[in-house]
Amino acid sequence: MDGNTLVFGSMAVLSLAVFFYLGQFKASKKQTERDDRIDWSVRNFSIWKILLYSLALVGGIVLILQFI
Repeated sequence: MDGNTLVFGSMAVLSLAVFFYLGQFKASKKQTERDDRIDWSVRNFSIWKILLYSLALVGGIVLILQFI
């Protein structure tokens, strides 16, 4: 085992420990039962529009890289 394995392995274990420790806390009633909550049942963006924009962006990047 080299130094990188020890450093990054310990960072991963520490990150998981912090994640699971913070995961036990719950939001208060004041935060969860508000009048101005976001309505997640309504979709503001179309999946097809996002896919089309992503395809156009990737196509534009490919064309730019072809000319460089």
